[in-house]
Amino acid sequence: MLIGAHKSISGSIDKSIERALADGCECLQIFVKNKNRWEGKPLADEDADNFRNALKKSGLGVSAHASYLINPATDKQDVYDKSILSITDELSRCDRLNVPYYVIHPGAHTGQGTETGTAKTAEFLDRVYSANDFSVMTLLETTSGMGTCLGHRIEEIAGIIDAAECKEKIGVCLDSCHIFAAGYDIKDRYDDVFAEFFAVFKDKIKVFHLNDSKKPLGSRLDRHELIAEGLIGRDFFRRAVNDIRFRDVMGILETPVEDNYKEEITKLKSYREL
Repeated sequence: MLIGAHKSISGSIDKSIERALADGCECLQIFVKNKNRWEGKPLADEDADNFRNALKKSGLGVSAHASYLINPATDKQDVYDKSILSITDELSRCDRLNVPYYVIHPGAHTGQGTETGTAKTAEFLDRVYSANDFSVMTLLETTSGMGTCLGHRIEEIAGIIDAAECKEKIGVCLDSCHIFAAGYDIKDRYDDVFAEFFAVFKDKIKVFHLNDSKKPLGSRLDRHELIAEGLIGRDFFRRAVNDIRFRDVMGILETPVEDNYKEEITKLKSYREL
């Protein structure tokens, strides 16, 4: 597994590469615009060129994360329209930056029900990809199952992919905290859980968010903790970074630190020797 972290794009987007290298990252995740706004400052050609050049020189793997406002499963027309415009803009930025993967939460059905929500998310992605020739692959992230959020069960993510015509453009991003909170016992039943994930998703698993959990198994609460200091514990992370099935997967830290992930990255790398 490649080991890295989510990095800030503050100052200019290419600064994220500098920050990643300073922390000893082998890969990184970024936002391609402000994560809490529908619209972002246009991406200047110079900034895009600088990022692409820095990325190529660094040899790092990279993924992007969608802004938090986008909801593919919404029943509100204004939110849907804004979500379409926002994801189209962000996927366009990914292509300009040579970012191959774009992580997004599958959406919240807001009371419509899981079946309706998964169908809407599939239709949403089909609309985006049918109207644009994007190279970037969208990765549906596993969720903890808070509220009406989709994606806390394997069947929900698989259902979205199966229903979508653009399924070759859809992959999967795992999140250890979310999986654990959703009720998958990755601490004591590692082999069984990941046998199931790989049986269903196979090589569609491209990114793995590496986070310990402040909350117990099945809590449905998304509360990240530092590696090996939460309720999942060290052994899971030791097994994950050495799992041959994750050899080419980007492991991205989103643990609660300010921005310097050097200590967390060093810790994960040390597990390779165990």
